[in-house]
Amino acid sequence: MMRRAGLIASLLASTACATNPPVVRQQCNNPDAQLAAVLQPYEELRAKGCPIDPGKPGIDCERLRIEIARLAVICPTHTPTLMANAVLAYDEKRPADAQQYLDLILAQPRSFPDAAALRGQIAIEEGNLPFALRLLEQQINLAPDQPGLHETYAAALYLGGQLATARAQLATAQALGAPRWRIAYHLGLIEEASGNRAQAVRDYTEAVSGNANFQPAAARLKALQATAAPQ
Repeated sequence: MMRRAGLIASLLASTACATNPPVVRQQCNNPDAQLAAVLQPYEELRAKGCPIDPGKPGIDCERLRIEIARLAVICPTHTPTLMANAVLAYDEKRPADAQQYLDLILAQPRSFPDAAALRGQIAIEEGNLPFALRLLEQQINLAPDQPGLHETYAAALYLGGQLATARAQLATAQALGAPRWRIAYHLGLIEEASGNRAQAVRDYTEAVSGNANFQPAAARLKALQATAAPQ
C-alpha cells in the first residue's frame, strides 16, 4: 500500500551542501559532505534521465552510484549513507541488497523510522507478514509519532485481514501528517475489501484528485467503475 516518497530528498537535506565533483577518498572523513558530494549530482542526473556529458567523463549515473556504494564500505556506520544505498537498491529492484543496508541501520541502538518503514515494506512485498508486523510494532513503540511507520503497519494489517485495526492506524498516520491522498487510497483498499464499493470509489477519487500521477489509485478507480452495475 505505502510507497516510499521523498527519502532521497530528506537525505540530501540532512547532509552538508556540496557542489564539487566527487573525489575518491579512502577514509571516512566528514561523511555527510562526502555523501552530499555524490548523492546530489546523482539525483540531478537521474532527474534529467542520466545523460552522458562528454565534458565530464568522470561524472555519470553509474559511476556516481558506484561511489555511493563505496562510501558505505568506507563509512559502514554512517546512517545516511546506508539509507541512500538502501533506497537506490530498492528503486533498482534489488530488494535483497536494500534489506542488507537496512538491517545494518536497524542494528544500531536507536530508532530509524524511515529505515524501519522501508524494511517493513520489503517484508510485506516478500509476503513475510509476521516479520513486518513484529518489526513495525517494535518501531512504533520506539517512535510513535512517525506517520510512515503507522502507514506501513496499516498495510501489513490490511493484508493480514485486520481491516478495522488497519483503518485505525491510517487515522493515526493522517493525524501525524501523512498525505491525505495516500490515506484515501489506503482507505479505498480497505473499503473495497469490506465490500463497500461506493465508498471505495469515493476514496480512490479523492486519492486521484490529490495526486493525479498516482497510478495505483487511478487503476483501482478505473477497475471499479468498469465493473459497476448498470443503473
